[in-house]
Amino acid sequence: MALNKQIHIYSVDTDDFYTHEEVQISRKMNRYKKYKVLLKNFNTETYNEYKIKQYNLIKRNINKQYKLLIGNLKAEFIKNNNILRELNEKRLTDKKIISVFESTLTRTIGLEIDQLSIDIMVVQTYFYEVIEQLIKNGFVYKGEKYRYFTSSAGQIRLKKAVFIKEKLWNKYEKTLMCGLTIDKINEYGGINVNKFLAYLALSNSATDLWEDFDIDRCIVVKDFETEVNGEVDYISDITYKIERRNMLVPITHTDGCGMILPKISRKNFMIRLPWVKGLLASFDYIKFIKENNYSPIVKDIYGREWNIIEDDIQIIFTESQFKMHKYYNNWDEYKSYFKKYNCQAGICNLEEDYFSRATINYQMMQTLTDVKDNELENIIKPSKQRLYNLSRDKKTMLNVFGVVDSNTNKTYLQQALEIYPELLQDEFCKHVLRQIKNSLIKKYKAAKLDVYGKYTFLVPDLYAFCEYLFGNIKSPKGLLKDGEVFCKLFKNSKKLDCLRSPHLFAEHAVRNNVIDREKLKWFKTDAIYTSSFDLISKILQFDVDGDKSLVVADDYFISIVERNMRNYNVVPLYYEMKKAHPTILNRDTIWNGLNAAFSGGNIGFYSNNISKIWNSDVFINGSDEDKKEALDVIKLLCMENNFVIDYAKTLYKPVRPKEIDNVIKKYTKAKLPHFFIYAKDKSKKQVENVNDSLVNKF
Repeated sequence: MALNKQIHIYSVDTDDFYTHEEVQISRKMNRYKKYKVLLKNFNTETYNEYKIKQYNLIKRNINKQYKLLIGNLKAEFIKNNNILRELNEKRLTDKKIISVFESTLTRTIGLEIDQLSIDIMVVQTYFYEVIEQLIKNGFVYKGEKYRYFTSSAGQIRLKKAVFIKEKLWNKYEKTLMCGLTIDKINEYGGINVNKFLAYLALSNSATDLWEDFDIDRCIVVKDFETEVNGEVDYISDITYKIERRNMLVPITHTDGCGMILPKISRKNFMIRLPWVKGLLASFDYIKFIKENNYSPIVKDIYGREWNIIEDDIQIIFTESQFKMHKYYNNWDEYKSYFKKYNCQAGICNLEEDYFSRATINYQMMQTLTDVKDNELENIIKPSKQRLYNLSRDKKTMLNVFGVVDSNTNKTYLQQALEIYPELLQDEFCKHVLRQIKNSLIKKYKAAKLDVYGKYTFLVPDLYAFCEYLFGNIKSPKGLLKDGEVFCKLFKNSKKLDCLRSPHLFAEHAVRNNVIDREKLKWFKTDAIYTSSFDLISKILQFDVDGDKSLVVADDYFISIVERNMRNYNVVPLYYEMKKAHPTILNRDTIWNGLNAAFSGGNIGFYSNNISKIWNSDVFINGSDEDKKEALDVIKLLCMENNFVIDYAKTLYKPVRPKEIDNVIKKYTKAKLPHFFIYAKDKSKKQVENVNDSLVNKF
């Protein structure tokens, strides 16, 4: 992507819409907030009994007054429930300006690069009563009416909402929604609110325009789905019972992935169209058809037959990529709207030419509880060497400045250093190097270590997909067996540790990297290709819509990982996720969906609690029985975490049985692990003392 293409917009807060009376109450609240901070910072250790009594009296009075003011403010909100709020222009300071990358939205409504626009704005939520009014009623600024546009899944987690000028929405609604309207969606029975918002937010994703995209050279087909046999820990979201089962697990192997002919692109990349998102993986399916003597005739998701060769189909989307397919009568209807309303296709995250140095993180390290000190010394060698070279080796110095081949958007300083490396001796560069060294030391103490690995796209066995699609083979053999992957970035590595964040349980998927002539003939990109007979997608919890894996090819590290995985007797976790239910779209249902998602999506809570357990003494000195119980608690927290991730769409979270809640709290009541001082900038008061867990040793 051209990361220099940015537009400047305002990001405002709900208090920027206060009435005069609300502002007065808010100012009083801010004064009491300052008093509360001052009292909190008082050192009362030297106080006598009388002073402590006075201190507590003042503290109670301040808290009482503050709560009273909150009540007054909320009463004012209720009184103003039906007003059309106005954005206070005096609040729009330079500090409120943010930069966003160019997107389909910015291109469609004509926003200029490097210019400040007031056509769209982001609103950060602090009081739900105000954001509810803004969502339902919109707001006014400089005589222009603004309406709620959308919030992506990430923005929902941050309680942010995007607003757009109403006149622009009215003008470009059918362009951004490819011919659909809210009324038409409701005629089909509606849709889950937060799914709709996430799909609409695709237009707000940072993309480059796909200049020569031809919608007539595209079709949409059914996904490649099979049931994969394997051993799993099956967890009931009702009883929280964990059962080791051998079972058939349904897997959509192409979930989010389509194919593009190499003559159009030899690289994998992510795409955004109205209601369409995911990864396009480069694969020569025309060559596949001809060499295997298969029919080029396929049916799209609406039942229409296409001749892939005669119709010159260059891109095959899958049903999972076309999020709103049920709201169109057929593919031709979508295409006609796409052309009629001048819709756009966008490209993002094109596969790299050069893959930069990769680092592992504390989540991936903390799950290795059986690591000897001499093994740890070997693991950290590359990081120690980098620190050593930072003041001695020119290549390392340039690397930390970002002067590397993989950086295609170098700053002026980076360009200067590339041309004239002797600038490294400049006093300014020396100062920056010292800062970089201190930053690296902090990262290494938080287990963000250098490893022999790369981040690359996850792609299914596309040969198997083509056998399924063109050969009508329900369970195709493909080119990869269970336990095998293909990644030509590591041609000389027989085993790979496949990792992905968030890494909460023991998601080290060690696989055999099988490189041979046949696979090299068909798998041309630098992705990591996975088998359709493998439960790896359930281990790493990935889709193939652009998800990447950290692929580690260090044999020594992998041997340690394998030992730890044997110790835990790890199999994939499996639980049945819930479906999101549709509802009629209107301002009330949109607010209800957002409100539920705003208040129920805290995933950091779960990952932090899991870190507490992995870094507790139970894995150092605990009995085998205690370790098993702790592992089971981690499994349950992983399940809860994934339900919370989906909560914004499904509005479903499991309810812990009381006896399970007691067991979980036994392990999570501790403070955060000590290394969070470096990983999350926590204070010593917020963390446990140092112990002998792996990450605390750094």
